[in-house]
Amino acid sequence: MIKKKVMIILIAAMIMICSLTACQKTGDETESSDWQRERTVEKTTVETEISGTEQETIPQGNADLLAFLTDSPEYKASEEWREFDDGYDTDFAILEQVGNEPVDPDYEYEAYCCYSPEMEEKIEEICEKYGLTKLSGFRIVDDYNDLCSKAGIGDFCERASENVKQTILSSYMYDGAFLMEGIAALAGSSIHEVSYQFSRVVKGYFTSAYLDFGDLTECNVRAYTTKKGENVFFANITNEGWGEKIYIIADREKSFIVINVLGDMSSDITDVNDERLELLADAFDFTAIP
Repeated sequence: MIKKKVMIILIAAMIMICSLTACQKTGDETESSDWQRERTVEKTTVETEISGTEQETIPQGNADLLAFLTDSPEYKASEEWREFDDGYDTDFAILEQVGNEPVDPDYEYEAYCCYSPEMEEKIEEICEKYGLTKLSGFRIVDDYNDLCSKAGIGDFCERASENVKQTILSSYMYDGAFLMEGIAALAGSSIHEVSYQFSRVVKGYFTSAYLDFGDLTECNVRAYTTKKGENVFFANITNEGWGEKIYIIADREKSFIVINVLGDMSSDITDVNDERLELLADAFDFTAIP
């Protein structure tokens, strides 16, 4: 699948997200306002109880807690592909020669924005080197329950509770690996709305996206135990190219889970002790994903 095609897919996904959001706002606006007013009244008399025992803060610059991820073949394959792709066809001359012709839906390199024999060869080399399988079977999934069913996982998203109200916007998947986008209203000491990307990387498959964190020498990491008893990690990673980004990362038996925190919430969070990260992590049942 060539890069131009990827842009078309992304634009289509954005249109779908906007349409879904517009429909959902019509039905959810009153409910959301009532929910927020109710939470505000509660905060005048009751302090929100933060789940879990006191958490340990890891000194800045320590990425050792993420070794389970960075030492994995899936992460190393993603990094090698990123390094190759960053230095390949930098003037887009090859891409211009290829053009924007439709790609066969059964094209075996579709998941990797691939448009040349050299890229295909590199993908094969990476898969052989790290013992991974190529992703296939791309599909857009516009229903949360359908996503869970097709990905072979349980109900992992807590959509309405005392401290959170979530709206699922869109999702797509390959071979059980998926990206789901959503919005969560979090009610801690104050109410905040946050957009996020929830991605599942299936172990044993070569996934070129979702694990691209760049240089991890400047990061702040904290371990946290969710109210469901699952260990996750809050990571504030600084890179020259994109500045600071916030992630919630979990290691499952068959998967890596990466939640990319987007929008205003990520721009004003620089401390991994922020209670909003705990509230967002508690909004998911990671044990439902093997």
